[in-house]
Amino acid sequence: MLSDKRAIELVSKSFNGFLSNAESAAMDRHLEESRDSRGFARLSTAIQQSVVELASMAEQDVESAGPGLSQDAKMRIGDSIKLAIEQKLFESKLAPTIAGHVDETFEQATDSLIRREVQPGDHRQIGSRFTLIRQLGQGGLGNVWLARDEKLNRNVAIKEMNTHALQSPKAWQRFDREAEITGHLEHPNVVPLYQYGTDTKSGEPFYTMRFVGKRTLADAIEEYHDRCQAGKCDPLLLHRLLNAFLDVCQAIAYAHSRGVIHRDLKPENVALDNFGQVIVLDWGLAKVADDGELGGQISGDHDLTDEALAKTMVGEVIGTPLYMSPEQASGGTVCHQTDIYGLGAILFAILTGFAPHEKSLNGVDDRHAVRDVLKSIAENATPLPRDYRIDVPIDLESICKKAMSRKKYARHESASELATEVERWMVDQGRRQSEYENMRMEGRELRSNVQAAVRDLESNVRFMSNLPPIEELIRVESEDEMLAWRERLVTIFCGLLSAKPDYRSVVYSRIEGDQFTELVRVERHSTVHSTIRSIPRSRLRSGKSSDFTQHVVQMNPDEVYTSLACGPLCDAKSPTSDAVTLVAGVPVFDNASEDVFGVVIIECDLDRVMKEQLNRRFVAADIAIACDTFHVMMHNRTSQGLIEETVSQPIAKVLPKFNGAVAGLQNSMEFIDETDRQIYGARLWLIPKTHGIMFLLSQK
Repeated sequence: MLSDKRAIELVSKSFNGFLSNAESAAMDRHLEESRDSRGFARLSTAIQQSVVELASMAEQDVESAGPGLSQDAKMRIGDSIKLAIEQKLFESKLAPTIAGHVDETFEQATDSLIRREVQPGDHRQIGSRFTLIRQLGQGGLGNVWLARDEKLNRNVAIKEMNTHALQSPKAWQRFDREAEITGHLEHPNVVPLYQYGTDTKSGEPFYTMRFVGKRTLADAIEEYHDRCQAGKCDPLLLHRLLNAFLDVCQAIAYAHSRGVIHRDLKPENVALDNFGQVIVLDWGLAKVADDGELGGQISGDHDLTDEALAKTMVGEVIGTPLYMSPEQASGGTVCHQTDIYGLGAILFAILTGFAPHEKSLNGVDDRHAVRDVLKSIAENATPLPRDYRIDVPIDLESICKKAMSRKKYARHESASELATEVERWMVDQGRRQSEYENMRMEGRELRSNVQAAVRDLESNVRFMSNLPPIEELIRVESEDEMLAWRERLVTIFCGLLSAKPDYRSVVYSRIEGDQFTELVRVERHSTVHSTIRSIPRSRLRSGKSSDFTQHVVQMNPDEVYTSLACGPLCDAKSPTSDAVTLVAGVPVFDNASEDVFGVVIIECDLDRVMKEQLNRRFVAADIAIACDTFHVMMHNRTSQGLIEETVSQPIAKVLPKFNGAVAGLQNSMEFIDETDRQIYGARLWLIPKTHGIMFLLSQK
């Protein structure tokens, strides 16, 4: 209860309109609790009426009024107050005290009122008429309506207390404080408050604010993940969500700078308009730090403990724990780091489409179960985004994990720091996207160049099979004719190898059943690459045909069979048995009998082809070329300038980072890393779904 002296001071202070809501409420209670107070109220009314009347007179004649009240005016007001006391307008033992105090304070108060013509802080009587259109939402404390301001002819949002909250004095206080905090936070990303007042009919409080639409960040998150599940995931939508998140961080950073902690951050409390503006709503659970900039300006905060607030959270018991920090769940002390956790929880929802504790709340429908969930939040490990979605970018998960650390000191120091890390990731993502596209072009170029070599090989082996000496060697009857046509064919084969340094050998063999006999073979020297030699007839091989030769025999005229393996692939012994060899064969038919007579086979040194392709500058840090057996054929560490040939080790063992790309290439010609932009894969089929080469590139 106020002391008598304090009551008199509040009366004097009220002359200037400097009473806070709390002081005004305290004075009203004091005036209602005693007979002296009731008389004192009448005296206060007389004083105020006298001052206002004199102020009106002074306003009408400003020039004659001068800088303040005339002495005559001061005497008239003082006399009117003393007369009221003498006439026992109220009976009180405080009369002498009040009369004396009036002499001390009245001149200062009235001079302050009249000294200026129109000064900031002058009271104005305003009136507005709002027409409710439809309800936008409701919560444990109040309902939000779309309304029409008939004075300004615009749509606004009106928040009023609901029926249940009206029964709680704490809810009234919370509602008043929410409006007061919102009004003090003037930031582009905090909803602007237009007016706070009471309904003239019901006496219930309400406040009006900007109407920002009904779409929230939660709606945008749901739409993004619905698209992803439908296979229409657009990276641009994620970029927009992260931009909205940055705006939320900036709004919270501003609130923290003024000593305000939101304490109820979640996507539902972030509004999005149609033009990209992001607005943070619902400051009803906000806490004002005593040492903050607004600590001494906002009234009533010390009376609203966390426990008292929790009792007013009707309908929010389930909603709030979805994003609740461990210290809130355990009833511990909250600070600005609590909001950092809330921001991390919003980022979690953006990345996964789920609230951090959503799985913990499945099936919860009673208060006892909710308490168990709160205990779980307080004691169990924080969930990770990649536990919900494996394609969450690792770097973003790390940022989210830090913001949602169980220990407050392990989180980001400020909302601005969190925003900076996300923004840096977005900028870096743009750079990495550009580098990834370059790497993707490199992978496609590798595949295209090797594919061109394969097509060239197929074209050459087909051409060789249609040479005149090939057909003549089928029909020759004399030894001299055979030697002549054989010599011509050797000359052509040697010319081909001279023109194609990647070709290792060219062979023309006769096939009889499952047996082969080489008729002509031209090959490179085993140690001197530039030396090309024709194998003498005495050194030509014969024997049982290989599987490759049998496949060639099964082909139709001019159809080419291509295969890839390490070691000898044709019927003759390969000069470098460990080399990676690309072999192409085509059947030769006897034009007279139309039966298969033999085969022409060309061996290509694929090691040399690939090494030539890899021996240049790349954006990719690692390039691996693998075969169908998932063994590495060649590995290029571009950062070290080292090319490893014929590694012949399983990919899963030596380069496990490519496992995902290998799996993706089983049913696709290309693997694109949509998550981290680190891995790219391309596949070249030599025989569709049978034999092929995989090109695997990595930025790290």
